[in-house]
Amino acid sequence: MPFLKNTTLRQKFDTALAALKDYWTHLLSSYIVDTEDKKLCRMVNIWNQYQCMVTFNMSRSASYYESGTGRGMGFRDSCQDLLGFVHLIPDSARQRILDIAATQFEDGSAYHQYQPLTKKGNSDIGSGFNDDPLWLIAGTAAYLKETGDFSILDEKVAFDCDTSKAQPLMEHLRRSFNYTTTHLGPHKLPLIGRADWNDCLNLNC
Repeated sequence: MPFLKNTTLRQKFDTALAALKDYWTHLLSSYIVDTEDKKLCRMVNIWNQYQCMVTFNMSRSASYYESGTGRGMGFRDSCQDLLGFVHLIPDSARQRILDIAATQFEDGSAYHQYQPLTKKGNSDIGSGFNDDPLWLIAGTAAYLKETGDFSILDEKVAFDCDTSKAQPLMEHLRRSFNYTTTHLGPHKLPLIGRADWNDCLNLNC
């Protein structure tokens, strides 16, 4: 490229490229599979992990709509993202769990979407998607298994972003579970609620 003929620019380019390579090498080295199948190793060690990181960093900001200034980020989606990247950046996973939990209602239900900039629930969509609270349990369990950091369960977290109602994260998880077990149909199965259960059912159609 013509602009790289400039020695100073070339040096800056090489330095930035080396830093980028070091970043990804360090990040992806936390989990390595060694098998005789080179394609499997490449997929697991590089591309799957890379895709999970891109999902965490960029998939919610692909457009103005997805950036959170429109409908916001999905409560369930964000919890599911945790499962893919918690071993790579556990500190970010920890903060994401606390941010998500802070949008939960006191009865254990949750906003279906929340705004990543204000970290408040999206009242336009509201709640009623009964599987959402369970994904907070799944995401937190993945974090605990990966890090052994049980101190997160003692972290005081607001309900509906109201700090006066803050309770330990463990209480949030209890209420998530209790919400599901107390919202049952005539056959004692959990009620679907408004829609979804992981995008497979939609009662609004």
